[in-house]
This record gives sequence, C-alpha cells and structure tokens, in this order.
Amino acid sequence: MTFANTSPPERLSLKQVAKHLRVHIATVHRWTLRGVRGRRLKSFLVGGRRYVDADDLAQFLRPHQESRQDVDSRRSEHAQEHLRSYGISRPTGGER
Repeated sequence: MTFANTSPPERLSLKQVAKHLRVHIATVHRWTLRGVRGRRLKSFLVGGRRYVDADDLAQFLRPHQESRQDVDSRRSEHAQEHLRSYGISRPTGGER
C-alpha cells in the first residue's frame, strides 16, 4: 500500500498561527479552549505542545453559515425562556 497521492496534514503551532493572523498567542489559545462566537478552533497536543491542523484553521476562519438574524432570534428566545423562569412574561400589544 502506498500513500504517494496523499500528503500529511500541515500542523501549525499556536505561535505560528498567531504570527500568521497577527494576533496575540493568548487569543489563539483562547480560540482553542473556549472558542469565539460559537465556534472553537480544533487543536491537538503533541508532547505537551498544542498544534492546529492547517485545514482546521481554514475551516475556523471561513465565514459562519448562520445569519445574524438567526443568532438574534435564538438569543431572544433564550432571553424569553429565562424571563418566564422568573414568572415574567413578555408584554403584549399596548401593555408596557
């Protein structure tokens, strides 16, 4: 079995990612641990050092498929559920 047509994925250190994107390394580290805007940068450990696959970085940097309206709608629904849990309901019509 040969792997002539496949090449190993390029792995980048967090420092390399930070330098390439011109952000602080702590920012990249935070993206791998907590994410940003509902997305997390996939990473893996090798010998105690954290790396990112180049394809995963490209995927992370692609624009989100979810529209802003969808996000706002989901936030509004979540806020309404939270208010209802406290016995507060959304005013209807002319009430304030």
